[in-house]
Amino acid sequence: MQAFEGKVAVVTGAASGMGKAFAERFAQAGMKVVLADVEEGALQRTVQEFTQREFDVLGVRADVGKSDAVAALAQQTIDRYGGVHILCNNAGVITDGELHQLTDGTGPRLWEHPLSDWEWTFAVNFWGVVHGLRTFLPIMLAQNEPGHVVNTASAAGLTSGGALPIYGASKHAVVRISEALHAQLAQAQAQVKVSVLCPGGVNTRIALATRNRPDEFLDDPAAKPSAEALEQREQAWATLTGARGMAPEAVAERVFKAIQDEQFYILPHDDFDGMIRRRMENILGRQNP
Repeated sequence: MQAFEGKVAVVTGAASGMGKAFAERFAQAGMKVVLADVEEGALQRTVQEFTQREFDVLGVRADVGKSDAVAALAQQTIDRYGGVHILCNNAGVITDGELHQLTDGTGPRLWEHPLSDWEWTFAVNFWGVVHGLRTFLPIMLAQNEPGHVVNTASAAGLTSGGALPIYGASKHAVVRISEALHAQLAQAQAQVKVSVLCPGGVNTRIALATRNRPDEFLDDPAAKPSAEALEQREQAWATLTGARGMAPEAVAERVFKAIQDEQFYILPHDDFDGMIRRRMENILGRQNP
């Protein structure tokens, strides 16, 4: 995809972090951008900021884990702009338990996580992508114009190990369906292309994802962490990712170039190459992880 001026981009998880950076980069290229996020206050602030910068944007509160919410997002996009050319399925979450296990080793083991941890993580990270593809791809294909889909996975979707079993499983699934989509779009000779983004540490607020966790995915809604606990968690995550944490804007630039180059795998962090290689070699060598 080479022409961006006047085209339409839809970005989920767009109120902060990588999603906001993607939306900003697209707007700078002259695109009209639909920003979708479940966090209404942050979404309104981002829309206000972009509007003041004279970007043409629309903010839509949407829970991507719900198919009807994504359908409503698509309808509002069509009503406002008449089409869509870039879709970034970017919204993502991680549970407190997995963060604790990763940062200080105190979190639950895989079999000790409550079912709600699995359900919430997959609702956003996996089903959010599925809902986005099922809803927007028919629209994009029917336009018969160049377009691009970017699915946000993770380096955790290409590696293995004891850390992040739930998050990693959801991201492995995103990689797999993205690969299948790439093959099927090529077979159909479609003008819509696809990329899968697999970053490592990025300076975002994903460590605070629990702030947006719906009560339906909480075993005890009254047990939400305090503001102090959230701040401590954010500091621990910053310490963990600080050495190799990448600015969201740098990731956005790589995504934009990948769209231009029709590049499928986007791996901003080369320090995970060794882990990816070892996993592949173990598989091909029929060796235990």
